[in-house]
Amino acid sequence: MPASPRPMHLGFTIWPTGFHPGAWRLPGAPTNGNSSPALLQSAARTAERGKFDFFFIGDRVVGLPASQFAAPNEVLRPEALTLAAHIAAVTERIGLITTVNSTYAEPFNVARSLATIDHLSNGRTGLNIVTGKNAEAARNFSRNEHWENDRRYDWATEFVQVLRLLWDSWEDGARIADRETGRFVDEARVHRIDFRGEFFSVDGPLNVERPVQGQIPLVNAGSSERSRQLGARYSDVRFTNSSVLGLAGARAYYDDLKRRLPAHGRAPREQLVIPGVAVYTAPTSREAQELYSRLQALGRQDVDLAGLSAALGLALTGHHPDAVLDDVADAADASAEGALIIGEARELHGKSAVTLREVNSSYLRRGWFKEVVGSPAQVADVLQEWFEQGAADGFMIFPPHMPDGLEAFVDLVVPELQRRGLFRTEYAGRTLRDHLGLARPGNQFADAGIPSDTAAVVGGE
Repeated sequence: MPASPRPMHLGFTIWPTGFHPGAWRLPGAPTNGNSSPALLQSAARTAERGKFDFFFIGDRVVGLPASQFAAPNEVLRPEALTLAAHIAAVTERIGLITTVNSTYAEPFNVARSLATIDHLSNGRTGLNIVTGKNAEAARNFSRNEHWENDRRYDWATEFVQVLRLLWDSWEDGARIADRETGRFVDEARVHRIDFRGEFFSVDGPLNVERPVQGQIPLVNAGSSERSRQLGARYSDVRFTNSSVLGLAGARAYYDDLKRRLPAHGRAPREQLVIPGVAVYTAPTSREAQELYSRLQALGRQDVDLAGLSAALGLALTGHHPDAVLDDVADAADASAEGALIIGEARELHGKSAVTLREVNSSYLRRGWFKEVVGSPAQVADVLQEWFEQGAADGFMIFPPHMPDGLEAFVDLVVPELQRRGLFRTEYAGRTLRDHLGLARPGNQFADAGIPSDTAAVVGGE
């Protein structure tokens, strides 16, 4: 089929034990993925073989052993910048988006690290900014409390402003290396930033040349008003969780994010909306359903019937968790959101007679990201519908188990998307900006004709 005039974008996020919390219990599944260079390198190369736009590295600055049953990947997590540099050395084309918790970081160090990795990777680095949800992090950084949301976003906004100034503090071509005169640097093209804000006081310049991409592409997530404001102003990619919204809700969310961009002088095409999707696929629908059921059985999840009752709008307390939903309640009486949850559970489990345990399991998982279960064609149908109906510009793929889940998506679903003309068959460019269809920005100092002894930037841009 002819290629779609609007390309679909795909990212792979590395959860070394798999997206599903019970996946590491499969026979032969790796349990040391967070510290296994062989697994991490192989996953990156597999995603690159699938022509993914980027390899996405999440991060946490806390260890949470208590979350091991719901989210084992939150217990052990390699430091993201270090891992990004490692993956840069063993790949050639795939982008590398790494996460930094801005609440517990300094912008000079982050700007320097990312500019370095961008040069080492020939322009393949991206930055996912998070403000952190775990209150426990404060005590790891000599603070008495985890700041409330507005303060974290005030800090993050200044953080991004400083990053952008530092990356532009060296103009393109500032290293002249003139052998005749002995001048190594054109000082007129290297700028102090002299940033003075509420939280940061940074002189600059950076001691790394301007990134290959000019500005490192920025990513952020979150549904709060502050996260949407930050994203509209600065983010090149918005990572979303649309699972709780359904297709109609995801379309409304997509439209809201795009509508905010013109106020900041940006066109809708200058920001990509990428929801997360967990894909359970196999050559046939039956095999995919069997995989899903097998993994669900490996998860250790108690059934909170009171919580499920509230979520569905049905009275379910007192019944056995393995009772069939339709035997103990009338699904037609469920709330609008409850009807969506029940419908998704039936679709995921491939049957209408779902038990309370199965509904509860699907309900808990959807709080993470949308789950899709099916053959390659069925998975492609869902992704295509969301893409063409204006709910997504692409998808962040969360394989339920590793490494087989990633390989199944690359070997089964990617060819189907390519056959439909929705996804690339080869990389067209070299940098992450190329993959995302984003132009390389000009330098704010050079464009403004600001001399190297520029006046202080007070309060940001």
